[in-house]
Order: sequence, then structure tokens, then C-alpha cells
Amino acid sequence: MTKARDPLSVEQALDDVVGAIGEDNAIAATGRPKGYFKRASDPDSRELLSCADAIELDAAHDRMIGGRPITAMMRRKISARCKDSRLGAEQLLGATIESMRESSEAHAALIEATCPDATPAVWRKAMREHLQALGAQARLTPVLRAMLKQQSP
Repeated sequence: MTKARDPLSVEQALDDVVGAIGEDNAIAATGRPKGYFKRASDPDSRELLSCADAIELDAAHDRMIGGRPITAMMRRKISARCKDSRLGAEQLLGATIESMRESSEAHAALIEATCPDATPAVWRKAMREHLQALGAQARLTPVLRAMLKQQSP
């Protein structure tokens, strides 16, 4: 059973990255043992992702797929603590760009999956891209909520 995670959390960003690059590549990038990422992405676990591992995972993600999801999440999380509405707009722009990018990748993968010669690997890719798009869309919610709270009397 998948645990619910805060969409703007280290645990969710870690789960997104490992899901995108694969556990074997995450292990190769960090040297961590099998099972570490599952524990570190569990919001109820006391295991925490180290900064060194976050850097290596984002670098691997950037090389393989493009983008640095853990860094982007941390940037948004730090900005969310500020009361500057300009930062909120910047966060929203970044989250919107990410959501649109992930959605377009998901749509392309889903179209590929409908082809008569599609294989289980193509279907798995479509599922992965679809889940990443849903995650990116969910990360818009806390940004918008924070912006609305700033405007509340």
C-alpha cells in the first residue's frame, strides 16, 4: 500500500526521483543499500535522506531524464516560508512549468502505449510518466494555498 506523503516534501521528491531513474540507478549513484530509499521516503520512518545523497540523486536524474526534482522541491519549500508574494508567484511559475512538462511527457507516453505494437515496457513507462504528472500537479496545491493564505486578512 502506498503511503500518503505531503506533495511538497523530501519524502515525495525522493520517491519521484527513485521512481523515475529506478532503484538500481539510485543505488549506483549513492552507494546506498537496497531498501534505503523505501525507508527514507516513508514519512513515518526516522531514516532521513542525506544532503550528499540528494545531490547525487538529482545529478543522476538530471543526466538521465533532465531536471532536479529534489532541489526544486527544497527551493519551493524554502520560498514557501517567506511571506513575499513575489516568491509565491515565482514558486507557482516553477511548479506550473514542471506540471506542464510532466503532463506533456505523460501524454506522449500514453499515446505510445496505445500503439498496436506497444510492449509491457512501454506500458510501464506510460504508468511512470502518468504518476509523475499527477505528482507534479499535486505540488501546485500547497503553492496556491500558501499564496491564498498570504492574501487572507
